[in-house]
Amino acid sequence: MEALREITPFLHRSARLDLKAVSLTHVLGLTGSKDGILLLAQCVELLDNLVGLTEDESEPVRKDAVLALVNLSAEEEAAEALVKQLAHKLVPLGYAAILDENSKLSDPWSMVLCNITRPEQLVEAVLEELLKIEHSIEKLTTCFTRISYNKQKGHLNYLGPLFSNLSQSKRGRDIFCDQTTGLLSRIVPFVHHEASIVRRGGAVGVLKNVCFDSTVHDWLLSDGVDVLPFILLPLAGPEEFDDETNDKLPVELQYLGPDKRREEDPDVRKMLVESLAQLCATRRGREYLRARGTYEILRELHKFECGTEGGDARVLAACENVVDVLIRTETEIGEDNLKTLEIPDDVLTKIEALNKESD
Repeated sequence: MEALREITPFLHRSARLDLKAVSLTHVLGLTGSKDGILLLAQCVELLDNLVGLTEDESEPVRKDAVLALVNLSAEEEAAEALVKQLAHKLVPLGYAAILDENSKLSDPWSMVLCNITRPEQLVEAVLEELLKIEHSIEKLTTCFTRISYNKQKGHLNYLGPLFSNLSQSKRGRDIFCDQTTGLLSRIVPFVHHEASIVRRGGAVGVLKNVCFDSTVHDWLLSDGVDVLPFILLPLAGPEEFDDETNDKLPVELQYLGPDKRREEDPDVRKMLVESLAQLCATRRGREYLRARGTYEILRELHKFECGTEGGDARVLAACENVVDVLIRTETEIGEDNLKTLEIPDDVLTKIEALNKESD
């Protein structure tokens, strides 16, 4: 700790370039281990200077400073220190770098913002700083949806999980479900983005999170957003259905052909099935899913998860939960909105324990 205090002044922007470079190399080395990161997280002045170096006149210094922040923010304790002490500096700097189409550091900066929003308890603080900037989420969405936005070959894929993290909070979900901005409709097509699992998984994460709010289910399933095809298509394989079943399916899923491949990542498949589970909360949602061939798609997915090398037990369990609801009659279910049910504490404890085991 004493050694870190000694090099902290050399990490200030006003220090000599050679001293900054050497000190920064030492800090970057420490971020390669959890113990090193936890040590650095205790040095607020050092973290402050490190953030300042992301605006240094020297390009190598700027780059190493941002890379150090990527490593630091990957650990929750350090992410918490950065957000609690420096969010007012860190968030605007990251946002500006991402919006700069000529920035060479837009990708690592997007990783920093993604990392500091991963812990749910930090989301509100980061969102608060972002919302101080006019139309910030809309502008970030534009960066995300324009594949070649960055002219320095930055991919900005980590904006996907950033959006997913922000939608962990009620305020974040409200932003993405704002019908006047149409943000959700711009993001959900990327659930089919084959070029990047990071981008694809982020879009699916947003979709899953907004499905938690049953008050927007009618809108989500309406022609305005129509999320069901986006959920079902990655879950569908090359199976052939009869004409009666095909007529039930959304147009996008009819007669897919023998070359159709399922989503290969089990975590993404699990999130998609969990989105369906949320949409089953209301009677109207359940009836809508039944009428559009959701059961038939899940039936084939169940076979895949059971009988192939790529199958996954967690996806299988999630699939069975949804099928169990869809095959019941509404008389058997007996509730219009399952989310309004009061669950006894002992049952709730068991459910939470099972959820942790499945994760």
